[in-house]
Amino acid sequence: MSVVLDVCAAVVIRNGRILLATRRPGGHLVGHWEFPGGKQHENETLADCITRELREELDLQVTQASPLFSIIHRYPEKTIRLWFMRCELAGTDGTLRCLEGQEAGWFAAAELKELSFAPADLAALAWLKGMHRSTPEPYIADVGGTEELRQWLLQPAASHRQELSP
Repeated sequence: MSVVLDVCAAVVIRNGRILLATRRPGGHLVGHWEFPGGKQHENETLADCITRELREELDLQVTQASPLFSIIHRYPEKTIRLWFMRCELAGTDGTLRCLEGQEAGWFAAAELKELSFAPADLAALAWLKGMHRSTPEPYIADVGGTEELRQWLLQPAASHRQELSP
């Protein structure tokens, strides 16, 4: 069996919009949209990982991070366990500074269908929307938070006004 890489992805919703970024130039799946984040380093907690990644990529300060769910995704060259982390940010008006040459923005759920997502993120979104079963089944760390995210994704565009509860 191959090594499974743990990767964290930030779930941040502000004013009814979710934070997304593109894969950075020169990397795997360049230009595809994803929940921002990256690989967990040795001896690093999931919260430390997503805090570091958002600081390095977007100059954002995470004040709180907790796991919602994780999925296993197999790429031809590697297998990842993608942890979706609910994050709260400090001291920002939502302005993003892209420090690694990527694009980033805040999107309404209705806009997501227009974006080209990295396959693992696309699989997670499809599972959340009930469009397909994931194999293996995702590990759900926070049932309530995961359900809130699912409901946010499924709401009509006009009702996207609230953030996920802390």
